[in-house]
Amino acid sequence: MLALLFLFFWMKALRWQMLLEPIKKLSVSQVTPAMMIGFMGNNILPAHLGEFLRVYVLSRQFEIPKTTVLSTLVLERLFDVIAILVYLGIGIYFAPNLPEKYHSISLFVALGIVVMIIAVAAYLLWTEAVIRLFSSIFSYLPFLPEKLTHLVLEMMRAGALGMASLKSKRLCFGIIWTSFAQWLFNGISVYIALWSFNIHVSPLAAFVVLGVTAFGVIVPSTPGFFGVVQLCFSVSLEAFGVSNADAFSASIYYQLSQYFPVTLIGLYYSNREGLKFSEAEREAENELEELEGGEHEVEAVRESG
Repeated sequence: MLALLFLFFWMKALRWQMLLEPIKKLSVSQVTPAMMIGFMGNNILPAHLGEFLRVYVLSRQFEIPKTTVLSTLVLERLFDVIAILVYLGIGIYFAPNLPEKYHSISLFVALGIVVMIIAVAAYLLWTEAVIRLFSSIFSYLPFLPEKLTHLVLEMMRAGALGMASLKSKRLCFGIIWTSFAQWLFNGISVYIALWSFNIHVSPLAAFVVLGVTAFGVIVPSTPGFFGVVQLCFSVSLEAFGVSNADAFSASIYYQLSQYFPVTLIGLYYSNREGLKFSEAEREAENELEELEGGEHEVEAVRESG
């Protein structure tokens, strides 16, 4: 489990390094501290505030505009969603002993993959047109806060800088294969957690659990996603005839095997970078506030482009 965890985060760091390369050439070892501090933040802070902590640390270390750093994280999520959807679709369609209705679900997953790929391609090729489309859509949704819609549109403009890595065939290929590789390792970790508690299911079931869990933790929740992971394991394994008690046990093992190493490594890097534990939440919240009202950051990104 620890070896797979190492490979998972090494792949994440390698991919982030490639996403950042058109902006600033950094090594894997240079981006790792900020990345691990961010994931540590997600473990101890609510509502994914660790992502903004990650932005703060890398921006401070290498003087990269914060909005630009955040744009690479947005791209990370896009590629994560595509890779996870692929594994989820494969798991649902090919896993044995699943009711026929699940095959229909896999077709909807496949449709989601196609839509995501088309959306990313359109955003890359016709950035301003896509932004104008979203602006028109927002104008028909008056219940959305103006501050929120403004932030989304500005982030989409800034995100075009992060898309620069996709214009390089070498970087694009590297980003794609590392995205699939890291989630393959995570899926194997899920399978080992199930196997460790004598839950005998197809390895494809692990990819179903992976997909459901990965989407479950996207929603801002408690620090470390405790409770959310347990629910996702139970819901996804129910279709394979696994009892809630067994699913709960495996989910705890899977979660803690990642929670403690990631948190400890993140705290180590946090201490090394001079970021005290008591300051972590404040800095993350400050970054969120700055990005919400950060006209000056967006201007800096445009000028650097």
